[in-house]
Amino acid sequence: MIQNNNQIIALTDDHTLYNDSEQISGLNIEHYSCVDSFFSAMLKNNYSGIILNMHKVMKTPCCERNKILSLSADLPTMRSIERGESPIFIDDSDLFKCSCQKHSCLLSRPSCPITVSLPVKISFDNDPAMAKPVAGIIHDICERGCTFHTDEDLTNYDFLYLKIESLANRLPIYSGICRSISGGSCLCGYNVRFLDIKEDQLSELQDIYMDTNPTTDKS
Repeated sequence: MIQNNNQIIALTDDHTLYNDSEQISGLNIEHYSCVDSFFSAMLKNNYSGIILNMHKVMKTPCCERNKILSLSADLPTMRSIERGESPIFIDDSDLFKCSCQKHSCLLSRPSCPITVSLPVKISFDNDPAMAKPVAGIIHDICERGCTFHTDEDLTNYDFLYLKIESLANRLPIYSGICRSISGGSCLCGYNVRFLDIKEDQLSELQDIYMDTNPTTDKS
């Protein structure tokens, strides 16, 4: 299960520059300089906000940079520039702290997955057009992501596209693999987080929850 986390995550070149910054004092910050480690942490945990060193982001290869932006799209973000012996923050730190507190409250709300059986097509992140998809079945789903089974080995992949055939808008949903699942009723399964889901897709999925869960209060 993804861990709810009131920490801030930061992608920086030199975390020591941030130790004495008054603008971010009092924040519990988890620093990463390795992009792959940053991706892994972002997919396994929920964070209240993110600090992005823009020099670090801009010198990252385009494909990886797009992943950084996708992962941070829904998070309160404060941008920094590392210059001299201290960082310069582009965004207002007080507003950032306030936004992080609000986001932490949103993360505390339960998001219970609903058991379903939905056919899904899967492609790797280098195939957004889904020219060579593989088949899978979604076993449970919620607003934030889903768990699916496929015969394809996805061990070496962190990001992929999902096309849910039953949705009216069948545009592929960019997703990140949080963890693999083995054993039980879901052999070779994967739990993923939706990174780029359209509003109408989310609305339709929410309708599915209400239709498949008769105890849900529709008022």
